Amino acid sequence: MNIDSNTAIICLTQNGKKLACKMKSLMNDGDIYFIQNKKDESSKENSSKTIQVNIEDNIEIYTVHKRIKLFVGDIFDKYNYIVFIMATGIVIRTIAHLVTSKFSDPAILVTDEMGTNVISLLSGHMGGANEKTLYISNLLHANPVITTATDVNKKSSLDMIAKKLDGYIENFRDNVKDINAMLVNNEPVGLYIDGDYDIDTRGFNVIGSLEELSDCYSSNETNRNKFEKIVVITNKNKLNSDKLEISISFESDKLIKLVPKDIVVGIGCRRDIDSHLLKDSLQDFLENNNIDINAIRKIGSIEVKKDEKAIIDLSKYLGVTFKTLSAEDISKVDYLFDKSEWVKKNVGVYSVAEPVAHILSGGNLIIEKNKYKGITFSVGRAKI
Repeated sequence: MNIDSNTAIICLTQNGKKLACKMKSLMNDGDIYFIQNKKDESSKENSSKTIQVNIEDNIEIYTVHKRIKLFVGDIFDKYNYIVFIMATGIVIRTIAHLVTSKFSDPAILVTDEMGTNVISLLSGHMGGANEKTLYISNLLHANPVITTATDVNKKSSLDMIAKKLDGYIENFRDNVKDINAMLVNNEPVGLYIDGDYDIDTRGFNVIGSLEELSDCYSSNETNRNKFEKIVVITNKNKLNSDKLEISISFESDKLIKLVPKDIVVGIGCRRDIDSHLLKDSLQDFLENNNIDINAIRKIGSIEVKKDEKAIIDLSKYLGVTFKTLSAEDISKVDYLFDKSEWVKKNVGVYSVAEPVAHILSGGNLIIEKNKYKGITFSVGRAKI
């Protein structure tokens, strides 16, 4: 098994094996498993030679001497995509007991051994089976078979938008189900995009301004009843406009908030800072700067802070990556920001929070350094 591959290709016949080799060559990815479980080989299932590696036409093939149902159970959670070259009925009986959730199951694809049809069978949206089906069918000049309702109606879907933006939605499952059903049934769903997010808006009624969004709450019954549901894409806690005297929170059931994870936070702090103090300070900082905590993509600091317990605890609390940068990398950009001789003396660079946020966001710093007791925060917005 190649741990760098994220695709397993499983076949049963010689024709299937030929197609698997072709598929792997075209994708430049994939582990091929050729199932050979003849009756006289059943004793091998528990032996060390259950899987044998062969090279055919310079392509590595794993020959499996094990029943397909047992073998697929072994690899089901080890790949992002599993492509079966066989009858759909065999696949359904093979994976039925393994399926748990659309949020965790791998994408399952099925194709016949002649490569005529490529079927997206499981995890079409969140698992990426639909996209993979289109990709493989294009390579093979095959017929893609996609049956998810939004796709066949040529409409976007809330879960695919969330996936594109790595977004957070409260009560994800229920809200996705409701919105997608409304889209398929041609019911009007509003969509307000707070930012320059590149997403598929087919089927939604795009609301072009904050003023127009505010009108959906006006005393005018026509405006108020225009949309039963409105999806709002924003990384903010509230939508405000001092010029228009508008402030929209998200307490209404009418609004479904999708929070893109595009915020990176650079952190500087004194050694052995208290974990609770760091967390409370960050929450205060986010509140003061109108940033939704669910928008945080990663946090970062200088490399000497890699073992700083408070920052490690914070990354666990947020459920995000803690990235450290070398003093050498930071020093290449710290001239852009206010200098501190004290910081230079202690960690080797003139500044930490701002250059870290600058680097992690690809140069898109949106909030300069804010100081707390022994702590500094700065924010960048990453392109997603």
